[in-house]
Amino acid sequence: MSFVTDELGREMRALLSKMSGYPIGESDYVSYFVNEHGERLVFVRGRKKKTAVLLHSDLGWEPKQIAGPPTSGGANKDLPAGVRRFFGDVPVAGDIILNHPEALWLKACLMATD
Repeated sequence: MSFVTDELGREMRALLSKMSGYPIGESDYVSYFVNEHGERLVFVRGRKKKTAVLLHSDLGWEPKQIAGPPTSGGANKDLPAGVRRFFGDVPVAGDIILNHPEALWLKACLMATD
């Protein structure tokens, strides 16, 4: 879902906001992801904001600030800024351990909002 303000967009934002407990504005970019364990992730980024918020059901929906845009080189070139590899191949964003599909989804969200 992008910068949509139609009825469906409003309903989706309201549902994701209610589910996560995080306020989502009408002009925020929002994306939703469910990993293979059934854990839900929500990405929220306001227009022209330098950072985004990652919400994760397995972490009690605690908002985590994520910096954009993706890194441009080195071992982490396929991961967003602020996400690094830990113990060789495990993507980590701050104190959140991500699996590879989650990291790729996060990268796509950041690229879509740059």
